[in-house]
Amino acid sequence: MGKAPTIYDVSKLAGVSTATISRVLNNPEKVNYATRKKVEKAIQTLGYRPLLEARLRTQRDTRRICVCAPRFTDNSFVQRLRGITVALAGQNYELQVYSVASKIQMDRYLDSLELCGLDGLITLSLPFTDDQILKVLDCDIELVMIEFASEQANCVVINDQLGGKLAAEHLISRGRKSFGFAAELTKTDFSVFPIASRFEGYQNALAKDGFEIAKDAVYDVVCDTAKSYEYFKEVFKSGNFPDAIFAAADVHALGILRAAREMGIRVPEDLAVVGFDDIDFADYVGLTTIRQNLDHSGRIAVELLVNRINDPEKLIQLVQLPVKLVVRTTT
Repeated sequence: MGKAPTIYDVSKLAGVSTATISRVLNNPEKVNYATRKKVEKAIQTLGYRPLLEARLRTQRDTRRICVCAPRFTDNSFVQRLRGITVALAGQNYELQVYSVASKIQMDRYLDSLELCGLDGLITLSLPFTDDQILKVLDCDIELVMIEFASEQANCVVINDQLGGKLAAEHLISRGRKSFGFAAELTKTDFSVFPIASRFEGYQNALAKDGFEIAKDAVYDVVCDTAKSYEYFKEVFKSGNFPDAIFAAADVHALGILRAAREMGIRVPEDLAVVGFDDIDFADYVGLTTIRQNLDHSGRIAVELLVNRINDPEKLIQLVQLPVKLVVRTTT
């Protein structure tokens, strides 16, 4: 049995790019009649298999969207994905999920996009260069980016610096005198780094009132509740800790609270804790936190994406969602 024909074989026979082949398969209305017929003839001549699937998808008017993000198991990503799936419910869209673990993996995925048959791509916390964004758009794939701003695509962002400022101002208003900051401070080359802006907003607001963070009160902790718990057990055991900690993610704050409880440290009497995100568990443990509307950001991303898929002439938008201090029992 001979080797099955590939999209590259079709491209060579038809004399068009693989991106054009992909458009014929997934969005035939975007390709002129003569080119479409040339591609379809090459597909039939070679017996290229994806033709049947593409025709079935076209007949039932089903479109395909991919959500791409690092660390998909993080609570914040799960809640954003929940918002996306709720927004797509009842619509004719197939949803794919692609988890990124390295820059190389991200680059390979972008290189394969023209073969994926996508109509839309939603990225979470991924920093794209202008060339990478153009690579997506050149494949006739609509793009929405969450937590990253660009003038070339629809984007949904928040003001991380304001979030840090709100945390500091609240802790100061509660009469706190010494301050700490907990976050994963190691920056990767394949994910955005909102921590820097949150820390900057926090520091600036503290400095405005004459406070500063001691070097040994800046805690570099992996973004994981269990690891934060183990880390802060040792911090609290030492007896050297501030009376207020701003955790750059709620998952850090949950670990801090468990460690404090086990070490006999009263919250908020001995220690006030503020988180960031307002994940589902925050309310259950009474965590004061900075809410960034995770589910809503997913829903907004879908709305922007679907609007552009249905009408490519729609203007590109940068949507900045509000952040809000939610006061509970940990402060």
